[in-house]
Amino acid sequence: MFDFVLYFGPLELLAVLLAVALSAAGAVWWRARRKQTQERQNLLNSLPYPAMLFSGPRLAASNAAADDWRENLDVQTIVKDSLAGGQNIVRTIPAVEGQAFQVRAIRLNNAETLLLLEDLAAAQRQQAFYRNFIQNVSHELKTPLTVIQGHTAKLGDAPNDPASFQASRRIITDETKRLTQLVDNLLTLARLETPSFTLEKSDVNLSGLLEDVILQVSDLAETRGLALSLNLAPGLPRLKADRARLKQAILNLMDNALKYTPAGGTVTVSARSENGQVVCSVADSGEGIPAEDLPYIFEKLYRARRAKGRPVEGSGLGLTIVQQTIRAHGGEIAVDSELGKGTTFTFSLPIT
Repeated sequence: MFDFVLYFGPLELLAVLLAVALSAAGAVWWRARRKQTQERQNLLNSLPYPAMLFSGPRLAASNAAADDWRENLDVQTIVKDSLAGGQNIVRTIPAVEGQAFQVRAIRLNNAETLLLLEDLAAAQRQQAFYRNFIQNVSHELKTPLTVIQGHTAKLGDAPNDPASFQASRRIITDETKRLTQLVDNLLTLARLETPSFTLEKSDVNLSGLLEDVILQVSDLAETRGLALSLNLAPGLPRLKADRARLKQAILNLMDNALKYTPAGGTVTVSARSENGQVVCSVADSGEGIPAEDLPYIFEKLYRARRAKGRPVEGSGLGLTIVQQTIRAHGGEIAVDSELGKGTTFTFSLPIT
């Protein structure tokens, strides 16, 4: 019977699952000692955290992440205290360069103890990331829902005003599309980050795909007073690609361009073949991106600053999805921008 103290969080759940797995492996110790030892080692090696397994006070196994901790006196003290008290222990210990680690000693049985170490600074960064994520997504969901709610009520207030009715209907449609795009981005990012994710490749006519993209955003561009241009080099080769994923990535680039280009501006999509690759670009004449933000714009949830007084829009997911999608196809993407002079995103994809 295991005596676990339960803590909530990814590492805590991992600790419990590992304890069960390691103890299950221990049940066949006498029948398959060599196999059991390898299974335990494989479990430890699969962890990104420092992890050690002690038999009594003796270190029996550990992963590479725990190399710097094997002779640590604080760790040895925690193991001895856990053995002496017969209980699980959670304790914070100092480490190098001002870092602090939380150590969890989990009793597997009377003789064995599993030790897991977590960098508290990294855990705090992860918690801050998810707080930021929830705040961003909540805001991006709430804004269109509020608009839809307001214009739905307006439709009922002015049933005999055709102009007002059509305006509200158009706004509701646009905000519904915005919600759909956000949900699509969330689902796509989840799929892209799944280890088992694979592209559904087929023979793709890139010229036709880019024409579809231009057609899909033409109404929005017209509403915002923007001109669209499509420049396709003759004889563009076909690609082996996931058409749906590639189209979504290009639409995300177009969404950025349309969002940050003022009325009267232009958005240009170009494509050419070069050195066994297809090179595509989405260029706008918009407000541009500050130089200090450029190294980070593909990071998840990162949103570049805007000119003073202008709100930062978007969930911070679109460009992350673009980069991951392009890289999943074996390509690369780069950005060139200057404040007040617009932004150009250029990506390349292998032809075969």
